[in-house]
Amino acid sequence: MKEETKQFLKELMQGGYRASAVGLSLVLAILIGGALGYWLAKVFDTMLFFYLGLILGIIAGFRNLYVLSKRFKS
Repeated sequence: MKEETKQFLKELMQGGYRASAVGLSLVLAILIGGALGYWLAKVFDTMLFFYLGLILGIIAGFRNLYVLSKRFKS
């Protein structure tokens, strides 16, 4: 296999890793925040905790997005 082809495949795999890491991090943070908020809403019988957990999950997801983008940029 040519060296150029190896380099191309290596860069392609790194790009795929980065894209999947960013997407998975964002989705998991939102799901975990929503699930925790849903559980607290059921325990305390108020939907306020669900919305709070969901909002915190969204904030955490976008924070992860920012941190990963800074890490991959360098």
